[in-house]
Amino acid sequence: MKILIVDDEYAALRDLDRALRKVVPEAEILMVDEVETAIALCKERPFDVVFLDINMPEKDGLTLAKEMKQIQPMMNIVMVTAYPQYALDAMKLYVSDYILKPAMTEDLRSALAHLRNPVRRNRKGLYVRCFGNFEVFWDGEVVRFNRAKVKELFAYLIDRNGSTATNAELRAVLWKDEVSDDQKQRKYFAQIVYELRQKLEELGCGDILAQSRDSYALIPEKIPCDYYLARQQDADAIAGYEGEYMNQYEWAVHRLGSLNYELRPGEMR
Repeated sequence: MKILIVDDEYAALRDLDRALRKVVPEAEILMVDEVETAIALCKERPFDVVFLDINMPEKDGLTLAKEMKQIQPMMNIVMVTAYPQYALDAMKLYVSDYILKPAMTEDLRSALAHLRNPVRRNRKGLYVRCFGNFEVFWDGEVVRFNRAKVKELFAYLIDRNGSTATNAELRAVLWKDEVSDDQKQRKYFAQIVYELRQKLEELGCGDILAQSRDSYALIPEKIPCDYYLARQQDADAIAGYEGEYMNQYEWAVHRLGSLNYELRPGEMR
């Protein structure tokens, strides 16, 4: 279990860390006293549970909870505070629990036993997350791409779900009108494709990318991905969908209609 504690007071961080280590001694626990650092960590690695203080000078815990859930929809949020009047607002965010300071071990044990979202075992190998922000993981750690366009190319091919996309289509998506020189754009695109293939080979999964003349596609059957799993009616993957899909890419908005229809049919009536 991977746990993040966020509180601007070091004494509160230390006390909660000690209490949690008594309850879940096997857990990997990180402590953070700055909001921006907490957000950066959530973008870099997955967390099963985050314990948030509500009253912090940079940003209140309720606002931070919303931002974190956008980054990691399946993350469990537990609010920890000395002020019970915020309980109702916290519960409206679908947090897992609300604990008053000082947190007692029995409160922590109860909160961890009744988490809203199941704690998954560490995934080995490749895993692609489309719900919320698009991210690629290897053995649970975020995969770093040297260029943002390489990551976006991979995201677009994931969205195509096995359908081929031509060189011209991909260039139009990646650059729109940013590069007017066609020859220059072709060379740049060739470099992007080369770097994507190189990254996949580096990870040992180069066989998931198929190329045929002037078109490209990914092989969905070889890619563990929440988008693919949800469409196969995987309960955990569906639970991770909260109406957000590849948030950082404008072209991904087109997919929301079909996803809402498939995964939230009751809300479409």
